[in-house]
Amino acid sequence: MGKADLTNRDIYGFIDALAPFDTCEGWDNSGLLAGTMDRAVRGVYCALDMSMRVLEDALEKGANLIVTHHPILFGGRKNLREDDAEGQMLCRMVRENVSLISAHTNFDKADGGVNDVLASRLGLRNVSRIETDEEGFVRIGETDPVTLSVFTEKVKRILGDAVRAYGDGGKLLRRVAVCGGAGGEFAKMCCESGADVYVTGEMRYHDSLDLAQCGFATMQVGHDASEKIAVEEMKKLIETKVRDAGSDVPVFLSDTDIFSLRAI
Repeated sequence: MGKADLTNRDIYGFIDALAPFDTCEGWDNSGLLAGTMDRAVRGVYCALDMSMRVLEDALEKGANLIVTHHPILFGGRKNLREDDAEGQMLCRMVRENVSLISAHTNFDKADGGVNDVLASRLGLRNVSRIETDEEGFVRIGETDPVTLSVFTEKVKRILGDAVRAYGDGGKLLRRVAVCGGAGGEFAKMCCESGADVYVTGEMRYHDSLDLAQCGFATMQVGHDASEKIAVEEMKKLIETKVRDAGSDVPVFLSDTDIFSLRAI
């Protein structure tokens, strides 16, 4: 243990102060998903998604609390059989006494959360929530006048090269709307709000085509690429709070790729 004993309740409280869990969408499954609030924390491991590879890496590093953005157990699971991937992972977590906290839609919409981080990384200024976005997810900000083609190259450098832009490459951009993850449902709202382009993780192909026909540009940067940058900020937040609490519990950031899983 560290110089100050910390529990899952403490880490939960650090996250709740930034992104209150009571702001989660009703369909979400965020919160403490495995373990108990009073379990002592030996190490914290931050990741975008929960997977067997993440679990194994956390165990190798000595962490017994995993903090993810995306939750698990969305499907109303009715058993703990180990002949499927999720069941095997859950049983391993129980055997190894590993806890899991997920901060999903509360972290998406929080001040300083996923969408503010995305706007910041893209260099947007005067960032605010779109007034008609009652759920609080979408941000809109200003950029120096730049064409869609040039801005696309900038986004590729910042988030990675898996970027698809739809629209006139010569279109001049001044106002950029952003939403990490699967934000396709907000695209039309962004168009109506006065944005010149909408950057999101993923959206329906034909919706992008339809909007391009209307002169509105959209950019799909990849679900994971749009959010993993915020997991880095979550790690820094937890690390700072842990140190402020007088503890030397280590905090790790995952570098595993969910799409490069080792054979189970």
